Amino acid sequence: MATAAFRDTRANLSSTIEFRSSTKAFLLKSATGWFMIAITLLTMGGAGIVTLPILALKVLTNRTSLYWLEGDRLFMRRGILVRSEEEIELYRVKDIKAHFSLVQQFFGNGDLSVISSDATGVGEGRRTTFQINNVEDARSLREELRSRVEAARRRVGVREYDVA
Repeated sequence: MATAAFRDTRANLSSTIEFRSSTKAFLLKSATGWFMIAITLLTMGGAGIVTLPILALKVLTNRTSLYWLEGDRLFMRRGILVRSEEEIELYRVKDIKAHFSLVQQFFGNGDLSVISSDATGVGEGRRTTFQINNVEDARSLREELRSRVEAARRRVGVREYDVA
């Protein structure tokens, strides 16, 4: 998504934002993508036997995974034959982590991890974790998520307390 799209939604936090992992960002804006291209070119296409199926799997995974913010919830949908759908109430989000590799830093895309206090997940301490790789304009998306989380907490009246 473009930065302008995020700016437009800040005025109206009830609007819907859709986003997904980007195959273009994976291939052209990540070290792994550059490595796959270099190996394919250096072997004069011979490595295409390996890299093309990997790329096809990445395209299929990215096209069948969709994330969206709607109201006070973050939704995730994955799969073709077996579809999985999850949602997190934004007031339950504990942390939003952004990871930027050296190459991703040049282009502004990155990987986001959204960690919630929802105890039905399989992540850290049975918390639900959404991992979204190769997101274009990851910093803007992280800031949009953070502002919506804070707004949802204010509306619901939730304060965060960590008990050791």
